[in-house]
Amino acid sequence: MMMEQRLERDPVYDQEFARAIQVIEKHNDFILTTHINPDGDGLGCESALSLALTGMGKKVTVVNANATPALYSFLPNRDSFNVATGYSQHHEVAIFLECPDEQRAGGVIDISRGASQVINIDHHVFNSRFGTVNLIDPTAAAAGEQVWDLLEGLKCQCDKLMAIGIYTAIATDTGHFKYAGVTARTHQIIAQLVELGVRPNYMNEQLYERVPVEGLHLLAMALAWVRFNARHNVGWFSVTQDMLTATGAQESNTENFVNYVRAVEGVEVAVFFLETREGKTKISFRSRGAIDVSIIARQLGGGGHQRAAGVLLSEPLELAQARVLTEVEKRVNGKE
Repeated sequence: MMMEQRLERDPVYDQEFARAIQVIEKHNDFILTTHINPDGDGLGCESALSLALTGMGKKVTVVNANATPALYSFLPNRDSFNVATGYSQHHEVAIFLECPDEQRAGGVIDISRGASQVINIDHHVFNSRFGTVNLIDPTAAAAGEQVWDLLEGLKCQCDKLMAIGIYTAIATDTGHFKYAGVTARTHQIIAQLVELGVRPNYMNEQLYERVPVEGLHLLAMALAWVRFNARHNVGWFSVTQDMLTATGAQESNTENFVNYVRAVEGVEVAVFFLETREGKTKISFRSRGAIDVSIIARQLGGGGHQRAAGVLLSEPLELAQARVLTEVEKRVNGKE
């Protein structure tokens, strides 16, 4: 089994951070994007940073490859987020949030033609450093921590609306402060957000206590099909389009399903399969830490973190399950 890796901050991070401040202060036209199937970290960062840049008098456009899930409908200014691929309009600066490589943004913008400067903000260990400025900090619990530092460096007058975005980013990417990447600094930032008016009980309700009844019915149906390997250290289950139709639920209602299997005693790796409307298969991995699921995801063309990763495969559900579970078994049994 793979032991949990020790993460270190990039020694040139402070230099890159200073360059990022200079680029932002110098330019006036920005495009922000995050990875495909955006999550709370990327969306929360987009919300906070777009508000901050707008407050500085900058022109800001937010474009993602996929729509904002209904779960994040409470985010300030989420209605201004655009959905597009192959976006061709030129902007002075493109800011990629939590994208380990350019492709993970889903083809929203061609950085070779779409911007004069590219700021790459990410906390993944493996990042291709595709930006003209690369803020890569694997010691950050979430990209939200990095964006918070950026707002402070820009001397923004942060308010409650920006704080809601940062709180969302950090809370969701740390499993609501459960994952190993959480540090004292994480909680120090959260304390500052609370001082700005964010109410943790409100945020918890928005993020975890607004499950539609259709989503509950879907979860009940899906959990009935949970399976385990012989050693009971790998658990998996699936949601099909037929199940979505039967319950009236949405694909976005499945976002936290995988954590139910991860919580089972003895399970080292949990895998959730979602059959998409296009006939593809979206896979979510969760680990207790001994197994680095980001390695599995990267081998399959995806990405993520040691304890949480994912990938979208073009093949149908049954074939995807067989392929993915074979790779998971190899990793869990120490054969790779």
